[in-house]
Formats: sequence, C-alpha cells, structure tokens
Amino acid sequence: MRFQVLAAALIVSLGASAAALSAPGGGVRARPDLVVNSLANPPAVVSAGDGFSARDRTRNIGKATARATVTRYYLSKGGQRTQVARRSVGLLKPGRSSAGSVAAKVPLTLDTGAYSLVACADAPGAVIETSEKNNCRTAATRIVVKKPPPRV
Repeated sequence: MRFQVLAAALIVSLGASAAALSAPGGGVRARPDLVVNSLANPPAVVSAGDGFSARDRTRNIGKATARATVTRYYLSKGGQRTQVARRSVGLLKPGRSSAGSVAAKVPLTLDTGAYSLVACADAPGAVIETSEKNNCRTAATRIVVKKPPPRV
C-alpha cells in the first residue's frame, strides 16, 4: 500500500513538472527585452567637432521589469562604431518606454563621409534579456560628416 502511495505521488509530481514545462514559456523565467522603438533622423550634414541633437524611445517589450540602464548613440561607417552620446534610462516595467534626447558630439578626429546614426538600448549589456540581438535601431537617413571650418 505504501508503495502505491509513493508511486501515485511520483506520477502527480511528474505530471505537474511536464505541465509546467509545456506551458507558454516552457518553464523559463520571464525576462525583460529592451529595444530602441524609435529613433529620430539626424541632421543631413554636420562638421567634425560640432554637436547635434538626437532623440529615441527605448521600450521594454519583455515580460519582466528591466533595471535602469543606458542607451548609447553611435556614428557607424564600414562596420566601425564611434560613440557620440549616451542617455540614462530608468527602470522599465513590461510594455513601458522611456523617451529622451541627447546632445551628441562628433569627434574632431572622425573621418569625413556618410555615417549611420545607431542607438542601442542596454548598450553595456547589463540586463539579461529575452533577446540580446534586437537592442539597436539605425536611423532611416544618413548623416554626412564634413571637415570643420578653418580657424580664424
């Protein structure tokens, strides 16, 4: 009789475990998922050494709250990224977002040419997310960096 009770308890326990693993999410703990939901287009032309304004909306599309983090802005050309600004993003509950703007600065040492403006949520990778591959967004238009005007 004792064996039957133990066997029944084992079957119930295994059944509950199987149900938990087959449930949506497969028993995996819910995680946040930070994305740059929108990114304003940069100015068409800027001189090296000058600044420009940039604006984004960082959203948590995950199922858990994300702790405070940073969204970083880059100018990208030929696979090389140069950071030009950063913005602190507070704690984000699921489905919530944080909009903000920054004053970006183009380094004097940056080569002239056409660049893409890229913003990346959780750029330092401090938050463990559902997906680490969807954090960045590239602006629809490019920004041309030209030589600074001569000093007088």
